[in-house]
Amino acid sequence: MSIKDRIQEANREAFSRFEKATPVWVDVRSAIDVLPNMTRSTILHAGPPIRWEDMCGPQKMGVVQGILHEGLAQTEAEAEALIAQGAITVAPCHDYGAVGGMAGITTASSPLAVVHDPVHDTWGYSQLFQGPATGLQSRDHYNREARKRWTWLETVLAPTLSAALRTTAGIPVKPVIARSLEMGDECHNRNSAGSNIILNAIILAIFDTCTDHERLRDVLGYLKINDQFSLCVSMAMGKALANAISDIEYSTVVSTMCRNGVEFGIKVSGLGDRWFTAPANRIHGLYFSSEWSDADAVPDIGDSSIMETIGLGGHVQAAAPALQQFVNGSFARAQSVVRDMAQITVDSLNEFKISNMDFIGAPAAIDIRKVVKTGVTPVIDTAIAHRKGGVIGAGQTTAPLDCFAQALKAFGEKHAGNA
Repeated sequence: MSIKDRIQEANREAFSRFEKATPVWVDVRSAIDVLPNMTRSTILHAGPPIRWEDMCGPQKMGVVQGILHEGLAQTEAEAEALIAQGAITVAPCHDYGAVGGMAGITTASSPLAVVHDPVHDTWGYSQLFQGPATGLQSRDHYNREARKRWTWLETVLAPTLSAALRTTAGIPVKPVIARSLEMGDECHNRNSAGSNIILNAIILAIFDTCTDHERLRDVLGYLKINDQFSLCVSMAMGKALANAISDIEYSTVVSTMCRNGVEFGIKVSGLGDRWFTAPANRIHGLYFSSEWSDADAVPDIGDSSIMETIGLGGHVQAAAPALQQFVNGSFARAQSVVRDMAQITVDSLNEFKISNMDFIGAPAAIDIRKVVKTGVTPVIDTAIAHRKGGVIGAGQTTAPLDCFAQALKAFGEKHAGNA
């Protein structure tokens, strides 16, 4: 069999695994309890590996606050000293089987949405959504409020959701995604429909298992107002699907895409755990207040591009026409993006249909060969992070071409001489 045929067969296998997967949201658990090799002194971040001194502001701040939250240090200076001494392990979420939005900070006690795909016996984990950022005008106030919110997620929301989920057979995630697309989400920047669907799916179980009236009110209030909650579950699903294709010999399909506010990183199925990175692009979008501008924002950041990795987000942008307001675009432009993504993917996932484009499926399984050949790179729908922390806008960016070119070169070198 020729190398070309082997690649084609491997890529069809990768796409088939996306199709056959049946991911289910089964629990909410602490990171220390579910992530392999997680320790009390491990702090995880979004994106590819990066040295502490090279991190952008939001990630540095998040790592320090995570150390304080875990009680590993009493002051920021002590936390930074521990990092310098090597007493704290700082690593990417992806290298521990997890994903994290924006700065992506996950600590030992962080509650994670747990998704299992029984078809391939793969697992995906994602941090829970804290809620809208407040207090950007005061760094100390913002950090205090963030740590307070972390504690609430750990002590109130997580055990309540876990107790409810364990009385069910879990919530199948693909049907949630499919309905969300029909209702105007693209399952990355817009998650209003998905969050309502999940609330409807779990509300009776929460009501039956939560006997504390005040806690019940707090939890339902949180789920009612946080339109982005379903993204946590979707990202965990994305990681479970990506894990299913993480090591297929000869496959040129991308198994990971993520960013840390400095670099954009990818992994490729046939190249295992090797990272390929390039400078992260700026985000073009709309700021939520006139007081913010590009000078306040960091480049592309977060693990939420796991959604584009599996064919959602920017790949199905036309399903959510409302998002075009962030980029001064149009529905025609959104359709054009979907067609561009079809040029660089293996096939279309028919269970994820774009109804307003004659029910075509989501373009999925990004092929690094097609990216390099066409020069078309994945479009990422994303939020904009303030350099001091917090979300200040939303928009769109593209993955840098160079990391795909590096990966293709490495793939060629690995298989040089093969017939």
